[in-house]
Amino acid sequence: MITLHKHITLYIILFSLFAVRVIAQTDTTTVPVKMLVYENLQNRDVLKQFEQRFNEMDELLKNTVIVKAPNLTLGADALAPDATLDSLYTEKGEWETKSFKRRTGLELTGQAYGRLDKATSISHDDDDPYSSYFAKFQAEIGWNFFNSAFYQRKQGIAKIRYANELEHIKASKDKNKAVYEAAENLMTLEYNYYIAIVLYNELKNVDILNQAYQYTLEQDKVSNEKLLENINDKMQLEYTLAQTYDIKDVENEPLYLLNPTIVAVDSVRLFEELDQYNPDLRASYVEENLLDTEKRLTNYGHQMRLSPFLRASTYLRDNASPSTNIDLGVKFTFPLYDESAPKRRALEVEKQIVAEGREALGEQMKAYCRLRLDRINRINKAIRTEAFHIKQLGKFVELRRNAYLNQPNGYNYILRLEEYNEYLKSMERMYKLMLNRTIALLDIQKITNHNQLQSLIIETPVK
Repeated sequence: MITLHKHITLYIILFSLFAVRVIAQTDTTTVPVKMLVYENLQNRDVLKQFEQRFNEMDELLKNTVIVKAPNLTLGADALAPDATLDSLYTEKGEWETKSFKRRTGLELTGQAYGRLDKATSISHDDDDPYSSYFAKFQAEIGWNFFNSAFYQRKQGIAKIRYANELEHIKASKDKNKAVYEAAENLMTLEYNYYIAIVLYNELKNVDILNQAYQYTLEQDKVSNEKLLENINDKMQLEYTLAQTYDIKDVENEPLYLLNPTIVAVDSVRLFEELDQYNPDLRASYVEENLLDTEKRLTNYGHQMRLSPFLRASTYLRDNASPSTNIDLGVKFTFPLYDESAPKRRALEVEKQIVAEGREALGEQMKAYCRLRLDRINRINKAIRTEAFHIKQLGKFVELRRNAYLNQPNGYNYILRLEEYNEYLKSMERMYKLMLNRTIALLDIQKITNHNQLQSLIIETPVK
């Protein structure tokens, strides 16, 4: 009765786990979920699956394909400037410069009017026909030098150039965000492909172990805990594999062994070249130059008006012929105040604010990069350790395979299959470590926008 009660309790637990697993995967079609509890298991059927799987694993390990790990960072070609956007801003800057250069300061003014004093008998003398007129026409050409392109010409053109460059940098800033997201997604897919092949083979082994544990449990040769542990491993593998690749894409693939490497980043050069590549830091330098140019253009000269002019005036009279006068003179306006000094001071303070912001941003980026570099160093150590494990486990599996084949009285099939799975688990850990390290490198490139980061990386094989 105790044994029967134990079996009934176990089946209830297993059925509950199975029901939860099915509900959790109702929207997943990538991994076909097999039964967690098998019926009518026979010893010969289970042993046949073991023998077939041993042959498959031996063949997979014998024909393992050694490949180079996927690229670590994006090259300059992937982060190339947008030629269309660049040409548009270049054209925009050229037209704005041409527009500024056409500001000659020449001004043509004129006026025409008739007098009303004759009609109203106000200020009118019939004895002096030259002292009064009934209409006047006047034209004047003047040169407003201080508001022309000739006054501080270089600074005016520089202001246009800096403003255009700043706008260009800000417009281009978000362009590479999509590039980095696509690169990270592609890199993850590449690593997940190799991981999925390993997971698929782990799952096949665990599925056979699940049947074996269930059979031995029925024979009272294994504990409930061991079976439940194996079932949990099986569910976890199915869940992980369901998030990567469709099983049909990896079921007939060979095992791929990625060459493990140690990655070192030249952080000194990386931090030295931050200003050259990061758009926010580059923009702050341009903004500072723009403010400096505006400071130079802020002076009393732009507030005053000094215009030499040439004026022609024609008068129309009733009792005399028209007369024309030509005048040469200068008009000027000198404000009795000068607000340029405090404005220049305000611009100088704003320059300091920009410089402070740039320094703070640079330190934030360096701190971010240091955290990623520290993560890379820790992953390097883990990769070196895991590479050693894979090498030793490979030798161990090969030695054990020969030993098993020379056992005249048979051997523990479960133990042998678990040994194969330990080797696969080590490969899985290795690939996940390499993926995490690549993501950390992409994070550094994303925050710095360094399109030549590969030139700062030294990659050496694990020995």
